[in-house]
Amino acid sequence: MKVHRSGTIHKAYSNDGLPYPTDPLGAIEGQFACKRFTSRTVFRVADRFSPYYQYTDTPEGSFWCTARVLPGGDFAISVGVPFAHVKWFEGRESPIRSKSACPDPACCRQAPEDLAEKWENQALPSAQMHASLLAAVPPGAVPGVDDTEVYEFLERHSG
Repeated sequence: MKVHRSGTIHKAYSNDGLPYPTDPLGAIEGQFACKRFTSRTVFRVADRFSPYYQYTDTPEGSFWCTARVLPGGDFAISVGVPFAHVKWFEGRESPIRSKSACPDPACCRQAPEDLAEKWENQALPSAQMHASLLAAVPPGAVPGVDDTEVYEFLERHSG
């Protein structure tokens, strides 16, 4: 999977059952990767340019992934396998675990209820161009905008 730092999936391929979000036509590209996937988490670690390893538990099973931020810092590349196949990979001893229910919107796409109630009628964000152009019909009230990130930003800066 190749993911932009905004979370937008640019390229993805799965033959092992990892649940990706899709648009109404079934396309993965242009959708947001789960915030709990390795490809997103790697942007929040101190050493983003070294390999990062993580296990992610999903409704489809547990997966081990490694990710690395590409030079320039705008994209991460992630490769993963089902838990049963991790014995062949360096980094399998990672103690880091995450839990994802994606593509269920309640996993990480919907803002927590308290933030949504406080901010949903107070903010009108605009989308980044690339995020809304890649997807045929992006989900959400404002295509290409992550409501949770907007509401968390407002909460942090609301005096």
